Amino acid sequence: GMDLITNDRGGHIFEPLIGVFDQVVELDFSSMYPSLMANFNISSETINCKCCKEDGTGVKVPGVNFHICSKREGIISKSISLPLSKRLYYKEYNKTHNDLRYKFTDIALKWVLVVSFGYLGFKNARFGKIEAHQTVCAFAREFLMRSAEIAEKHGCKVIHGIVDSIYLKDTKGRTPEEFEELTRRIATEISDSVGVPMSWDGLFDTIVFLPSRAEPDIPALSHYWGIKSDGEIKVRGIEVRRRDIPKIVKDAQYAFIDIFQGAKTVDEFKKRIPKAKKKLYEYVERISSGKISRDELTIRQRISRSPSQYKVNSYQAVAARQLERSGVIASAGKNVRYIILNADADPDFPEKKVILSDFYDSQKHEYDKKKYIELLKRAFENIFPFEFPELDDLLKSAFNRKSTQKELISFLTG
Repeated sequence: GMDLITNDRGGHIFEPLIGVFDQVVELDFSSMYPSLMANFNISSETINCKCCKEDGTGVKVPGVNFHICSKREGIISKSISLPLSKRLYYKEYNKTHNDLRYKFTDIALKWVLVVSFGYLGFKNARFGKIEAHQTVCAFAREFLMRSAEIAEKHGCKVIHGIVDSIYLKDTKGRTPEEFEELTRRIATEISDSVGVPMSWDGLFDTIVFLPSRAEPDIPALSHYWGIKSDGEIKVRGIEVRRRDIPKIVKDAQYAFIDIFQGAKTVDEFKKRIPKAKKKLYEYVERISSGKISRDELTIRQRISRSPSQYKVNSYQAVAARQLERSGVIASAGKNVRYIILNADADPDFPEKKVILSDFYDSQKHEYDKKKYIELLKRAFENIFPFEFPELDDLLKSAFNRKSTQKELISFLTG
């Protein structure tokens, strides 16, 4: 039992610091798990082999009581080397070339490598073995820890690290140019130290690490967004990444984020928050007008079971039943598209909650403005590590046209 707890831990994570940070560099291991499989001869038949156990020549796995065969090359490590080398080549090539063919080639190779690692731990895999899967994770944990030690040695602070990437903040008052030069050297030093290529993945002008929605004092491990010095936006875990969020809300969240383009310090970031609030109010006005298109309102979800198996009248359940009545087989895995008409519909008439998007007619139906504004409000709040209690009163006023200009000005500047 204790061996399982020790061995089966997955990758290492440095808990992020909640807040807004400026001038942060991301270093990322290129195809880390496949690289470990190829470079360290990790395969089902090479883990804990009898030949090396007897003479003690096996390669020790860090942190676990495993060894890797030093006498023969494993079938998985040998097979994965070709797609890995091609993927690393195309990833570098695409940094300086804009050709969709090679971008899609890179994506295809990436997923071949990703599923190769996952299949390694699948219990019914012909060439898989759980100990091989655990070995990859053990090396990943060791190398992420070693990477952090190297970065800290050069005066960097690790503000987040997750499995195969670390986010570094300078502690020595260097200029952005000096910090970039230093962190590029750090990436090279880490690559040489661990034998897995680590790439310099960009300098963020500002990056925001978000708290858990349930516990505001606890950081969310994979909820963050940032804007790099070249204008590229990176988002993880927020509404724009989710499939079940309507387009109007995703567009609004991107518009909020875009307001912070070019903000190079935390102070500049904070000064732009009133502009983001103003943009929120513009979207509230749009939704309140009742003139949002069907495509912008549509929510897409995947049915998780047959309609008769749902015990709660969720939007998904009601839409699934409507889909079935329309003559479509609504089985688990089927996508359903719907628009919210009345989130607070009488429990005795749950069918009034939503309507299938294809049957929505703006002349006959009215979408639930209050619910869509709630989704909009949540999308605004979820990109900041602090609260906006004033939003509650403002959004209530969207349904009360007696709200004064004074209230609006207070909100925009508060």
